[in-house]
Amino acid sequence: MNNTDPTPVVPVAGVQFVRAGKIYTFDSSEVELFIGDHVVVESEQGPSLGKVTKISFREPKTDGSKLKKVLRVASTSDLGPQGSMPPERMLELTKQKVKELNLEMNLLKADPSIGGSKITIYFTSAGRVDFRELVKLLAPKLKARVELKQVGARDEAKLVGGKGICGRSYCCSTFLREFVPVSIKMAKNQNLALKPSKVSGGCGRLLCCLTYENKLYSELKLKLPPLGSIV
Repeated sequence: MNNTDPTPVVPVAGVQFVRAGKIYTFDSSEVELFIGDHVVVESEQGPSLGKVTKISFREPKTDGSKLKKVLRVASTSDLGPQGSMPPERMLELTKQKVKELNLEMNLLKADPSIGGSKITIYFTSAGRVDFRELVKLLAPKLKARVELKQVGARDEAKLVGGKGICGRSYCCSTFLREFVPVSIKMAKNQNLALKPSKVSGGCGRLLCCLTYENKLYSELKLKLPPLGSIV
């Protein structure tokens, strides 16, 4: 019998950065973690704050690439206010500058990084916006590197949140991690009234929940007799 060493495995943590956001995988071999822990991880944007949603083990990648690491469990200071002022004040200041420059932008959220060296400001707009002058004005005021990020209508709903026509909080802002294609054919397949107010969400796009039962409706239509049949 040949005795061979077992394949080494790496403990990994699934981390999300925003509520109901996409889960990213990080090497957690240097720190003991539990689901629900807030952690600081190494990301392309520098140290970032996230929340552990999964813990598992994985074999090292065969191509030699390595997962980015969980740096530490978040401290009280990591979880506290970051930057030179509260995010609400950052957004208020940005709105003032947007008005001064007469820019067509709807500001949604200011998100400072750990340590406050970088601030990401999310906004929506009907078209492209030249915000270079805005960035120049904001950087010295916010005492940080400023990045403006334009998002779509669905991402706006996810960031801001709200109540759907069902009376519950938006799926995208509570549990739906990724958007999937939705078509009007799905509403027809379920015999729903095709009024915009009935099949559109708070974002103005087709309801994400149209996808939930569509597969079942398609299967039943193939198996069940048509309306009016004698059975």
